[in-house]
Amino acid sequence: MNLKRMLLLLLFFGMVSLQAQQDLTGTITDESGQPLPGVNVLVKGTTVGTVADFDGNYTIKATEGATLEFSYLGFVTKSIPVGNETTINMVLQEDVALLEEVVVIGYGTSTKKDLVSSVSSIKSDVLENQPVARVDQALQGRATGVEVTSNNGTPGSGSTIRIRGNSSINGNNDPLYVIDGFIAGTGFNLNTINVNDIASIEILKDATALSIYGTRGASGVILITTKNGKGMAPGKPVVAINHYQSLQGTANRIDILGGQDFVNYKNESYQFTPGPDGFGLTDSTLPLVLNPDTTTTTDWLDLVEQPGSISNTDVSVTGNSENANYFISGNYFNQKGVLRGSGLERVNFRTNLDVRVSDRFKTGIRANITHYKIENNKVDYGGIVSQVLPTRPVYLEDGSFSFENPISAGLERNPEADIQLRVDHDLVTQVITNAYVEYEIAKNLSFKSTFGAQLNYVKENNYLPGILPERVNGGFGRINTNFTKSILNENTLNYNLDLDDHSIKVLGGFTWQKDNNESTRSEADQFPNDVVLFNNLALGDASTAVVGSGYSQRTLSSFLGRVNYGYKSKYLLTLVGRYDGSSVFETGNKYAFFPSIGAAWNVDEENFMADSDVIDRFKIRGSYGIVGEQGVKAYNSLATYNNTTTVFNGSLINGVAVGDVPSSGLSWETTKQLDLGIELGFFNNRITFEADYYKKTTEDLLLAVALSGQVGANSTTQLQNLGSVRNSGFEFGLNTVNVENENFQWESNLSISSNKSEILELDGQEYITLQSTGNQGGNSARLIVGESLPTFVGAKYLGTYKSADEIIADGREGRSFIGGPRYEDVNGDSNINDEDSVVLGSPIPDFYGGFRNTFTYKNLSLDVFFHGSYGAEIYNVRSQTAYFGRGEQNVDPIVLDRWIAGVNETSDIPRAGPSNSLFNPNSSLNIEDGSYIRLKTMSLNYNVPLESGGLSDVFSSLNVYVTGTNLLLFTDFTLGDPEVNNFSSESTNNSFGSVSQGFASGQYPYAKSITLGIKVEF
Repeated sequence: MNLKRMLLLLLFFGMVSLQAQQDLTGTITDESGQPLPGVNVLVKGTTVGTVADFDGNYTIKATEGATLEFSYLGFVTKSIPVGNETTINMVLQEDVALLEEVVVIGYGTSTKKDLVSSVSSIKSDVLENQPVARVDQALQGRATGVEVTSNNGTPGSGSTIRIRGNSSINGNNDPLYVIDGFIAGTGFNLNTINVNDIASIEILKDATALSIYGTRGASGVILITTKNGKGMAPGKPVVAINHYQSLQGTANRIDILGGQDFVNYKNESYQFTPGPDGFGLTDSTLPLVLNPDTTTTTDWLDLVEQPGSISNTDVSVTGNSENANYFISGNYFNQKGVLRGSGLERVNFRTNLDVRVSDRFKTGIRANITHYKIENNKVDYGGIVSQVLPTRPVYLEDGSFSFENPISAGLERNPEADIQLRVDHDLVTQVITNAYVEYEIAKNLSFKSTFGAQLNYVKENNYLPGILPERVNGGFGRINTNFTKSILNENTLNYNLDLDDHSIKVLGGFTWQKDNNESTRSEADQFPNDVVLFNNLALGDASTAVVGSGYSQRTLSSFLGRVNYGYKSKYLLTLVGRYDGSSVFETGNKYAFFPSIGAAWNVDEENFMADSDVIDRFKIRGSYGIVGEQGVKAYNSLATYNNTTTVFNGSLINGVAVGDVPSSGLSWETTKQLDLGIELGFFNNRITFEADYYKKTTEDLLLAVALSGQVGANSTTQLQNLGSVRNSGFEFGLNTVNVENENFQWESNLSISSNKSEILELDGQEYITLQSTGNQGGNSARLIVGESLPTFVGAKYLGTYKSADEIIADGREGRSFIGGPRYEDVNGDSNINDEDSVVLGSPIPDFYGGFRNTFTYKNLSLDVFFHGSYGAEIYNVRSQTAYFGRGEQNVDPIVLDRWIAGVNETSDIPRAGPSNSLFNPNSSLNIEDGSYIRLKTMSLNYNVPLESGGLSDVFSSLNVYVTGTNLLLFTDFTLGDPEVNNFSSESTNNSFGSVSQGFASGQYPYAKSITLGIKVEF
């Protein structure tokens, strides 16, 4: 009987409970009214929940007085009590702070809060609509610890990027590029990526972030992630058209001596003769060399320059559905350079697709196809600055191009003829694709496999017509081709476990990559006519024909792993390791292990910080680890053979000779890095600050050691693991929201970085000669133990001799003269040579950075960005001739203030005279301050309100903008722009090109531009 009563009571209360519950329905949207599928709806405090459907609709049972909680990744979680209503609609707001904290790392993503590594992140809004062909040109000053130097202003020209300094001498110092997960290598061609396709760029800097890339992470890693449809509201796709047009002009034009001033200088120099006392005099009775009244003057720089332009059009389709998202884009970019005959034309297509096949299985692909043509610069701009005299006419009286130096009568190129007649262009086609499949094996355990390929084909066409003034044996044609193929397969397992207080994420995997390179070269000389140009090399003289080809291959296989552990979001620990094997090393040295450890403490999660109204974010982190560099060419450990010819029995026959000497025992360069960092946020994160200190030491440096004469060997050096170098520095990043109200917002971003490099050891050598400028002045840069990498060297310039007593005191009678150059004689032997060289400076700046301010008023926004560098020296190669008039070359306008007897005898600028025929060493006269501040970009944007004029019936958004680039430059550098790198790895075959920075001789000028653009979405 009691049992029946209990069952009746339970049934009664159950019926009451069911009657109290009610069916609730509603629609969940974002602030723009777009439905949000997949939103989690939960009756708080229970296990009752549901998920919004494709249209954002949901249905759930709940009792009156209960609370519904709506949560969705990237949006602020909201709760609402249940009354007697039957419909509850919800509008969710984006959690901007959360979205900004998500960063891409190697083989995954992480929130900024859970990260123990030093990673800089740059979002798409910073990069969009800058009138540049390459993304590296838009990175300057944007990220701490990343120094970006444009090599020159040539359309499509690359930049030198150094992440926390130079870590190698003969090896590689360029960062590793990873494009949508595909490891594209250190030499990836950034011309093939449309800047407006990029969603974010992450730059990995410390060992914990880098060691997951093992042998290729020592110089830093740049992760480029392109856009997709994730995060968009499902439904109708968004079609966007973006077009801008830029007008460009030469910025910071080099100042050269005018024709009349040059005539005066040359006449004065030829009137100077040594006097009886050996100290020199001026004889005004000597005849003039150049007649000012009849001498032609030509402004060669004005002749070769032109107004430049850029035309860019992007078309994209972006969409998201319940099971798929996609981003499809096309781009056309056309740039006409500021020097005539130069330019870049590019077409780019991209498809990014993700598909969820089932609850456990998804797949996707990233594919990019690019074809472009670069019209290479036809004129030697630096040669015009230093060698093409203003007294030389463009054409002779018969209408033909001039070809002689007016003073020396030497044969010289004619810049106008070069522009009109030379043929020099590159055709590049690249395909890069990366596909993946991902399967959830069990709860919290998933497997991912990717297969990617990069195909790159380059064809270089070059032809010098026989009618060029300097061509005396007919035309010359050359065709070079290069085909590279990279295949990558990566397989990873991910395990994520979240307990009450503990979280564990484990990554493990195996990767394999093979790179192939095939090249051909063919050329011929003495073409009888120029009708077919390079298209039929057989027309050249057979005896001048050169044919060559090459092939190389390298393979890399790796095992990798990472463990992330967190306790209550307070204490974080990360362990990373990668075991790499490379085919470029000999047996016994092919494999190496690169581990790292990192830890962080989120102090703001502690109980004693809970009541703080000031500090919102407080993290202390540190890491230590080892990364490597395999920057040696394939087959370096093997003896190679080169083709040769010899005479046998009176006949010319082909043969082979010993080529490069094998580098026996060669192994990886290893870089050990310590990083200590702090992250702070104040006043609801309106002020955020991040600082890092790092110290990294590279050992087993790949160093080219001189050989003591190897019979038959093609090389005079051999790579060996010798020496070490250390880089250390500080990085500071500050972000502030200065003003924020309903109509107006002002935000600022400041980044400052400092790096100090020091060579610790060079196999017992005190120094190694690094670079010569090609002048008679001797060596101009060295690697010196105890100094930075690299270091400029030369004699100390003391000005001019003001009296005969000074010449006698220096023991320079008969070799120097009053008004002539004077140098410090370090060893007191009265001779000025390499033994008198001292350290003159370094191209490494004391600090560099950027400062960005964004102002928003209603629909109008202004973005102003400065970047700059302080403390770097630049070696002005031109000074070797520009001060002394050595040879029949141009001189610098500074000679207008030269020493002149009885007129300007206190000047330290050498007089016009025989100093042009004397030895003038590399000296402090060549060294200039390379510090600068540049107004890099200033952009004004206006989002047109669509409620007016019926525009909302056509567009979903409409934006117009105007952008100025390189508008202002503040610098004391005299040779144009201080961003120079004449001897970079891109521009020279020098084995030290990777570190031969900071030389200037008059590069292709940079452009300032004004850009007008419009972006519409349908």
